[in-house]
Amino acid sequence: MRLHAPTKASTWGVGGVLIASMLVTLAHGRPGIAELLITLFVFVTAPVSASLMGQAALHLRLASKAPVPRDAVPERRAADR
Repeated sequence: MRLHAPTKASTWGVGGVLIASMLVTLAHGRPGIAELLITLFVFVTAPVSASLMGQAALHLRLASKAPVPRDAVPERRAADR
C-alpha cells in the first residue's frame, strides 16, 4: 500500500497553517505554544494513523483500487521485453 503521499500532504498542509498561525500570534506579542504543540501532535500522529489504517486494510484483505505498476509484476516485465 502506498500511503506516503496522502499523509505527507495532510501533515504539511495542517502543519503549514499552524506554523503561520504561530507566526501571527508571535507578531501580536504572545508565543504560540498551543500551535506548536498541535503541530508536533499532527506530525507524529498522521503517519502513525495512516499506517494503522493500512495494516487494518491488509488484515481485512481489502483489494486495492490502485492500478499495479507494470514493473511490479515479474510476468509483465518479461512480456515487455
